[in-house]
Amino acid sequence: MKKILLTLSLLTSSTLIFAQSALKANTDWLTTHLNKLVVDNDDKQLNLNGKKSKPVFSFAGNKMLMNLSAKDNGFSMGFNVSWSLKDVRKVSYKKEKDGNYELVLDVPADHVKVDLGFRKDYNIGGSFNVKDDEKDSHTSFRVATKDENVVKEITQHFESAIREVKK
Repeated sequence: MKKILLTLSLLTSSTLIFAQSALKANTDWLTTHLNKLVVDNDDKQLNLNGKKSKPVFSFAGNKMLMNLSAKDNGFSMGFNVSWSLKDVRKVSYKKEKDGNYELVLDVPADHVKVDLGFRKDYNIGGSFNVKDDEKDSHTSFRVATKDENVVKEITQHFESAIREVKK
């Protein structure tokens, strides 16, 4: 009986370790490729005195983080958005008119956390969640590639990571 329990315990532990390493492998891959390929839409870009800010992506376990910051003399702004991968209902993409792609993550707005901070000789900041009034809430990113295979691979890594956290 002890051998059976020990065997079951080892199998459970190794399955958990494999799942965690598969999640980490997917999120590490996504971090690298999102930070390399995601660019701001020209009509929605964050500019401060003509300086464009680029989103930076990272993952903390099953949480996806997107940070955007801008700095200038005496002023800085930080905008951080996060959500759990288990809350992503669907991952898709669509081709834009210029041939690049838009990656779309369907996440309920009330599961997206936003932290906002400004600094100009004093700090103003806060955090809030958005109420989900839409059926198909989504977050989208412009991906600077015209190669659909690259966008498919990003989608597959997201789907794999999402499956891992939902197990």
